[in-house]
Amino acid sequence: MDIRSLQCFRLAYEDKTVGKAAKRAYLTRQGLSQTLKGLESELRQDLFVRNPQGLEPTELANAIYPKVVDLLDIYEDIQVLCDGNEQAKETVRLCAAYGVLVSIPFDEFIEEFYAENPSVQLEIDAIEPSIAEQCVAEGKEDIALVVGPLSGAHTTCSSLAHVSLFAAAHESLLPEEKSHTLQSLKGLTWFGLSETFPLDSALIKLSAEHDLNLKMSFDWRDYHLILDQVMRRKGACVVPKHRIDRFCQNGIVAIPLEGPEFTWEIAAITQKGRSLPRSVRTVFNWFALRLADLSEA
Repeated sequence: MDIRSLQCFRLAYEDKTVGKAAKRAYLTRQGLSQTLKGLESELRQDLFVRNPQGLEPTELANAIYPKVVDLLDIYEDIQVLCDGNEQAKETVRLCAAYGVLVSIPFDEFIEEFYAENPSVQLEIDAIEPSIAEQCVAEGKEDIALVVGPLSGAHTTCSSLAHVSLFAAAHESLLPEEKSHTLQSLKGLTWFGLSETFPLDSALIKLSAEHDLNLKMSFDWRDYHLILDQVMRRKGACVVPKHRIDRFCQNGIVAIPLEGPEFTWEIAAITQKGRSLPRSVRTVFNWFALRLADLSEA
């Protein structure tokens, strides 16, 4: 049991939703959900009941919450006493669109970045793709990581990587075949985010073109909960290439989705017409190199 896990528990208990708690913790939804599950595994008891509306604390969560608050307050007091010996860090405002957060191991990247760049502090925010370019243009964010080209009159969009996507489903839901194709998905429930989400729109079109008769479900807005439905053998969903080895176990298989609409381009948006500050340039260059490695893997 560590301080970070307790901090995530406190935020989840107070906000009652993974999305809000993850934003305050500067984590992705998946990252916060995994942290909570790790804590529950260590305690050998559930802390929350998950449902489409959010998180419902259990009796155990209600009992330990005030003690966790007291412990974290003491920890923060100790940090304040030590701050006088800490060198000032340069802050860079980095926002990431949802498509990026599910396409790359974002939380792992952030840990690697801090290990290699201790003088830079990232102020991280999850953001809607539609307003990412505007936030950078107006100076509210220094860098935005997005899926696809979204450059505007006052911004520059630089392509960093392409991520392959796969369909994932439990083998018990698929025909008994040596290898599975798109036709293996016929008639399954497909868990997505919304009809207007680009990937889901492409899948609706693909279903019609190939007579797949996919039953689109948008009840689960959190990607971690969507993955949980697939593990429960309820249907299929999309899985980025980097998650296949971790996710496709215990009978879950991955089926390639071919075509440019099923390959996400990850890009970085920065302001046009001005040189990037050293700290911002450090962040940009680090992600450019790290994502290039991911794209080649």
